[in-house]
Amino acid sequence: MPYLALYRKYRPRTFAEVAGQRHVTQTLANAVKSGRLAHAYLFCGPRGTGKTSTARALAVALNCEQGPTPEPCGECEACHRIAAGSALDVIEIDAASNRGIDEIRQLRERVAFAPADARYKVYIIDEVHMLTGEAFNAFLKTLEEPPPHVVFVLATTEPHRVLPTILSRCQRFDFHRVGRQDIEHTVRSIAEKEGIDIDERAVAMLVHAADGSVRDALTLFDQAIAYAEGPVSPEVVAEILGGIDFALVAEFSGHFVRHDLAAALALVDRVVAEGKELRQLVGDLISHYRNLLVLRVDRRGAEALALPEESLAVVKEQAQLLSTDQIVRTLDLLADTDRELRFTSQPRVRMELCAVRICRERPAAAAPAEAGVGQPPPARKTRAAAQETPASAAMPEDVSEKEPPVPDTGAVGPPDLAGIRRRWEEVITHLARGGPRLSSVSAFLRDAVPVALEDDQLTLSFHHGFHHDQIQRDEERREAVVRAISEVLGLKVKIRCKMAARAESGDSASGKGLTPQDVQTMFPGSRFED
Repeated sequence: MPYLALYRKYRPRTFAEVAGQRHVTQTLANAVKSGRLAHAYLFCGPRGTGKTSTARALAVALNCEQGPTPEPCGECEACHRIAAGSALDVIEIDAASNRGIDEIRQLRERVAFAPADARYKVYIIDEVHMLTGEAFNAFLKTLEEPPPHVVFVLATTEPHRVLPTILSRCQRFDFHRVGRQDIEHTVRSIAEKEGIDIDERAVAMLVHAADGSVRDALTLFDQAIAYAEGPVSPEVVAEILGGIDFALVAEFSGHFVRHDLAAALALVDRVVAEGKELRQLVGDLISHYRNLLVLRVDRRGAEALALPEESLAVVKEQAQLLSTDQIVRTLDLLADTDRELRFTSQPRVRMELCAVRICRERPAAAAPAEAGVGQPPPARKTRAAAQETPASAAMPEDVSEKEPPVPDTGAVGPPDLAGIRRRWEEVITHLARGGPRLSSVSAFLRDAVPVALEDDQLTLSFHHGFHHDQIQRDEERREAVVRAISEVLGLKVKIRCKMAARAESGDSASGKGLTPQDVQTMFPGSRFED
């Protein structure tokens, strides 16, 4: 006999076998049991979630020789015919290819005839939203008052395209994307029945790629079986998906965690050389960092993630090395890159720029070990408490929500003027991430150069009068700069603004106090003439 695809061979035949749609199947089972049947049902939901299978299960429940019953025998002639698709009284119509008024007129004529050998005639109209407006209008009266022996089941992935007059004549059921555990259980169960050895990580990859569709998961599983000619491994699934294995994603993330830009760029080169899609890589990295975020903030911790133990161990280890804010910033960068990759003609360059940006993120201290991964983040200090703590922990509430304090892990003590110059770009970046109100301050500050540090006063030299005035004359902006210096550099200072033309000799960028080499250090990649 010809081979039958897994999703057809194991199609649910009863309400109990439909995965992940209990809110639908339980209602229909109760309706069959109590005899409170509607004459028309509308099944809405994403592809592969069980709409047509549930419609067939309803037809079996109504026409089983032991019924109507929500638990058909599966052995009688009616059950076998409906399962095989040969029942004369269960009519499936594809509205995409039978969408005109002539087809609906033929349906109206046939509806009046009594069932040939069953109790009910069940019309299953798939993709009903494809019917034309004229066909919908011709169908209205029949749908509203069909003969007592007729039940209509309309199925669609786009309910918003169905006329309101049709919707009002049907009982509507919304099918949800099937949960991860339900699809995993289905795949494992079928693998056991088929005698197929499949790795747990391979199951997880299939389920992730299916995106809530049981049919998609089984179609991919079928393809993996044919390709593997033996046990189905994660490598096999990665090959057929054209995607990225978890080990490679974890390796990427590890380079990001360690800020190892050279290794990250080498890995981009490897992915490109292997012919893998960079958008797929970014998508998998987004999923991975989402898992890291869940472990950081969800009280359930590992229970909130449906991952194999080996993968979960890697996620736990990396989550302990990152702060919540680092994870969020990385997710933002990855999301931006995902959008850019849709339209760019240079995907490799975009991916490399993403790696550069992530690796240049300042390391932030991970949460204390005793807090535990998966525990809620510690409560923020009040404003009063913050004023009593070192300057590196003080920040107003409106700013701390945007960018929490970043401790200086590299410096042994407060930096001198040279240290401030080397890390001035970090202060500007810190301000830029504080929201729209502070981003303008960071823009003005890009024109400033630290030229003197005396006691607790830092002198900034500006080349443009407008930028100088915006900082000098606005106390709130000056305070924002002071806070940024405190948070990034751990240094409590007052700032004084000067114009470069009025600065003492030796204080300008070209004088003795600040050399072109100093500016080159502060702004890498810039070019200066002697």
